[in-house]
Amino acid sequence: MKKIALASAIALASITAAHAAPTVYGKVLLTGEYTDVDDKTAANKDTSTTKLVSNSSRIGFKGEDDLTDTTKLVYQLEYGIDVDADTNGKGQFYSRNTYLGLAHNTLGTVLAGRHDTPYKLAKGSVDVFNDYDNVGLGNLMVGEQRANNVIAYKSPTLVGMPVTFMAAVGLSENDNDANKSVQLGTTATTTDEAKEKDNAYSASLAYDQNGVYLAAGYDKNTGQYKEASPLKNAAFVDNAWRLVGALDMGKMNMVQGLTLGALYQDANIFKSPENEKSWLLSAKYKVGETPWAVKAQYINTTDRLGVKDRDATEVALGAEYTINKATKGHLYAAQIDTDNVSDKTIVGGGLEYKF
Repeated sequence: MKKIALASAIALASITAAHAAPTVYGKVLLTGEYTDVDDKTAANKDTSTTKLVSNSSRIGFKGEDDLTDTTKLVYQLEYGIDVDADTNGKGQFYSRNTYLGLAHNTLGTVLAGRHDTPYKLAKGSVDVFNDYDNVGLGNLMVGEQRANNVIAYKSPTLVGMPVTFMAAVGLSENDNDANKSVQLGTTATTTDEAKEKDNAYSASLAYDQNGVYLAAGYDKNTGQYKEASPLKNAAFVDNAWRLVGALDMGKMNMVQGLTLGALYQDANIFKSPENEKSWLLSAKYKVGETPWAVKAQYINTTDRLGVKDRDATEVALGAEYTINKATKGHLYAAQIDTDNVSDKTIVGGGLEYKF
């Protein structure tokens, strides 16, 4: 009887090891946010609102399964969650990075599904307000794409150096050559170039060692047509490039707790007369042995979405208070000014819980 029980336990352990259960993870970042908008358009509709914002709240399942001694299957199913409402224009649950792939010990990883573009990922951690829906860099510059129908490749470190390469192609589902009326800048335009049928391409190269992070990214034919507000990243990026740099001054044995970041990008918006050019400077400081961290960020964009003289700036300040390993408090304020559109003041605060 003991032998049977022992054999059963060994068999069960073998099955569990061979097919490990997925890791369940996620976070809720819920903030209360006050926004005051001074409308600079002809409509002149000033507004002020107070609302709850779910920000980057999400739940996910990820795991891997050994196929051979050198190759394993990897997967991730991650969904954004609208904590404070049952719809946000994307639905209660909406797909974030969801993919199935193969990872090899020395050859790298291939993924297929929906995923952040390498261009987007090249920014690393320089956007210190990345997790806030209405304050992060995506509100002032294009390029923050999570693409559908993606096949992506990520290299291992190259030639023994801390350098990685990532490339992706987004396969088009549309083979329609018909003219299409699209919102470009402030004008609804009919075009016969049918850019929507083209595949999208994205690539990045990154160096990361001893507190120094350097990266470059390139996008081609990313984004999508949207008959919507030209301030909502509705642009179709013909091509764009960005350069990123970050310094962890603690790892460099200079100033413990201080990180600095910078980003510059130049984006050609399809059918727009001007390139959108943007730059960002950021800093974050962990205050000694206290639970506090403070952060600041400045963004400057000229010819937003390719519209001449539509320049935009953002000044943002924030603080984080670590309560325990899973829970953190947030405070933030931002001033976002867009020429001939609006001056916007945002003040918010809330809690983040990770699991």
